[in-house]
Amino acid sequence: MKKSSGSYHFSGLLIVTILCGLVYATVQQSHRSSANDPQIQIALDLKYAIENNRSTSSLMTPDSIEISQSLSVFKVIYDKSGRPIESTGFLSGQMPKMPKGVLEYTNSHQEDVLTWQPQRGIRMATVVEAINSPQIGFVAVGRSLDEVEKRVSNLTTMVAVAWLVCAGIIILHFLVSYFSYNKSN
Repeated sequence: MKKSSGSYHFSGLLIVTILCGLVYATVQQSHRSSANDPQIQIALDLKYAIENNRSTSSLMTPDSIEISQSLSVFKVIYDKSGRPIESTGFLSGQMPKMPKGVLEYTNSHQEDVLTWQPQRGIRMATVVEAINSPQIGFVAVGRSLDEVEKRVSNLTTMVAVAWLVCAGIIILHFLVSYFSYNKSN
């Protein structure tokens, strides 16, 4: 076996590692960022309706959901001070309260797209919009990340298995090459 053979195998392993990492990062980001799509549209629709003095009744359905148990999209309207005044979703029977820092950021940037964890084990893909209205300050629209996190977990397993298989093939090839060369000399 040539002395450079080990460096070729190491280079191959490095390339496989980089490609597996790239596949993981690309697909994971696609899963996570697409989790915001419905919320962005609904938040902008609510913002438009409120700022143009239109009815929000078609967007703020009267039914309520427990956001810790549901995959449904929920919507919350907050006053200027950040107190919830209307919500389609509840957390432990209360209207969800957005952290003050999120509302401060949204106030200065007009929008915040974030992963919100209101309680341990509950993660939400959330969009918050600042509202230009005398009484209403913000709207927040969110939904559970449970399904997205399951997909990311499956992705992690698939990429890890693919990397292990590729690394195994490279190491096996290295060992076969090494012992074949040593046996012939």
